[in-house]
Amino acid sequence: MGRGKLRTIKNRIDSTKSTMKITKAMEMVASARINRVNRTIEPVRTYARYAKSVLSKVKPETDNKFFKQSEGTLIFAVTTDMGLCGSFNSDIVSFARNRASEISDFKGFYVVGSKGTADFTSGSKILLSRTKLYDIPGPDSAKLVLEDLLSLREKYSCGKIEVVYGEFRNALIQRPKCVQLLPIQYEGKETASYEYEPTDEKLIDEIAYLYMLSQVYTLIFETKVSEYYARRNAMKNATDNAQNLIGDLTLAYNKMRQDSITQELIEIVNGAQALKQE
Repeated sequence: MGRGKLRTIKNRIDSTKSTMKITKAMEMVASARINRVNRTIEPVRTYARYAKSVLSKVKPETDNKFFKQSEGTLIFAVTTDMGLCGSFNSDIVSFARNRASEISDFKGFYVVGSKGTADFTSGSKILLSRTKLYDIPGPDSAKLVLEDLLSLREKYSCGKIEVVYGEFRNALIQRPKCVQLLPIQYEGKETASYEYEPTDEKLIDEIAYLYMLSQVYTLIFETKVSEYYARRNAMKNATDNAQNLIGDLTLAYNKMRQDSITQELIEIVNGAQALKQE
């Protein structure tokens, strides 16, 4: 009986060690990808800030399609295609659902990411979903997402588009956040009037489109950065937990083994004494 228990504990130790090797390897992969995306995201953020500064210098007409207030709200939820990043995706989905419940003119969800698509229940109103769209977001994938959003906006008469994404606060904190993409909030100041060529309306449309593209690109890229940090943290926690479990199991194994050896010694001594008495 004792040997059977020892074998069971030994098997658990070996299994946990194998799992720990996997989680440690995934932690290292996530760290390598973090270094890669960190070098890339800063130019993306710089371009987004520049696009916003250009937009602030152009005052749009109140009836411009990108600035006009109207009914109907679409929520764009940015999730991931891969798991093993803790509650990162479920937090985004829960946040998006809660936000939708607060909106009286909610039209539906546009979801990017396999995990988010799977996490939304059948009762959730998903107008369109995209999976396996990118590994690392690029300008082409951002443009495709923006074209989807503008198409859904026209098809379902959505005057407002909100984006729920994974905000990166620091290496330990990544959390859902909601921002408004449309209508664009004009934050410029009254300046001298300009003459535009070919027309001010066409120029404003082009600038607004590039601004929205830069915002979509930044938000999906920041979610990707948050995903890698969340995965690294989850894998580090799993590795630490496995290490602690191995320590506890090893202690239990050694104690049980010592008890087994002691019991065998007692039986040998008792047997020897019985032989002497005979």
